[in-house]
Amino acid sequence: MGCQSPKTDSSEINKKMISKAQSVLKSENIEVIPNEKNTYYLCFSKSDNTIKQKLSFVVLDPKENIIYPLKVLIDGKVSWLDEKHIKTSQKMGIAKKGESNVLLYSIDVTTGQSTKL
Repeated sequence: MGCQSPKTDSSEINKKMISKAQSVLKSENIEVIPNEKNTYYLCFSKSDNTIKQKLSFVVLDPKENIIYPLKVLIDGKVSWLDEKHIKTSQKMGIAKKGESNVLLYSIDVTTGQSTKL
């Protein structure tokens, strides 16, 4: 046992993140995706409705503090772009011929500032 500092098991961190996210997102079905350095955790849930699927997400730090507050997208997706930016995509209306109806944004989770991609 000696003098080694205790390592925090990543599955233990995930359990804590899932528990916190469940209380914030009001869902039992939570996915947790850490950024590349495990400094922030993207937590999201999707509704069962496949017609207008609701995606709710929040970003937490390792101490389970909310870094980026709850946001809801209809027919959307969310993923990490880099260490502190997430990418959201959301279908809006019906696409016109030759045009995309998907809005893409980059969100800085530390400032909340979003930029259209």
